[in-house]
Amino acid sequence: HAGDGQPGTEFLRLDLRPPGQALAGRAQIQAQKFGARLAISRMVKGLDCSGHPYRLLLEDARAVAARAVVVASGARYRKLDLPDYERFEGQGIHYAATAIEARLCPGEEVIVVGGGNSAGQAAMFLSRVAQRVHMLVRAEGLAATMSDYLVQRIASTAAISLRPRSAITALGGTGLLEEVTWFDGPSEHSVTRPVRNVFVMIGAEPNTAWLEDCLALDGKGFVVTGRAADGTPLADTFASSLPGVYAVGDVRSGSTKRVASAVGEGSVVVQSIHRYLGGP
Repeated sequence: HAGDGQPGTEFLRLDLRPPGQALAGRAQIQAQKFGARLAISRMVKGLDCSGHPYRLLLEDARAVAARAVVVASGARYRKLDLPDYERFEGQGIHYAATAIEARLCPGEEVIVVGGGNSAGQAAMFLSRVAQRVHMLVRAEGLAATMSDYLVQRIASTAAISLRPRSAITALGGTGLLEEVTWFDGPSEHSVTRPVRNVFVMIGAEPNTAWLEDCLALDGKGFVVTGRAADGTPLADTFASSLPGVYAVGDVRSGSTKRVASAVGEGSVVVQSIHRYLGGP
């Protein structure tokens, strides 16, 4: 065990199920307990990788030198360009379809926006509990953007209504989301339904602009790990193309975009840093 040698002191106590803000506060205290220096509200604007140690360029024009860097800057979910959209985020608009969100949907109509595999998997999952899943896509169909097995399963699921050439045009509700209006491609009419849960699954944009040309990125801008700059495989899953720079969580190409996965990757990468720095 780390730190003072007391069993379990490197773990957060979650026996009281604290809310998110309290949990973050506990994590901050825990990090400080083990000697971490926290620069609160200091945004990193760039990475200078021209020399070693690397230099993290901060928004206040100062810089921090580092022999090793962990990129955990995450990704921003793509959003719909609609009036009042931000007001309904967390009040009916979701970016993941897990058991938590499914508990909000029994016997109701829901909407899934998107035509990729994530949207297809969400539609299939929600069809188990929802009365009707309206799947809205801008394209003519799913074949070009979704795996065939999912296309076939969606087509054979009675609870899923695929609406090609369709898009949401308005959201309504006094506090929580209560109704949704969309242009329906097949009927070429506007449709309004009592929908209280919309799942927006149109991808995410990684927060990697600040990395400039220092690291290899995939076609969507996520950090490629496990491969050197020349493409040869690396033994470390989280190592980027730049020695001493690692990526974990949503910003990493091929990662599972879930909080639990990001936390797990963050804990594992510490061992990689120790090895790189020559620790025991």
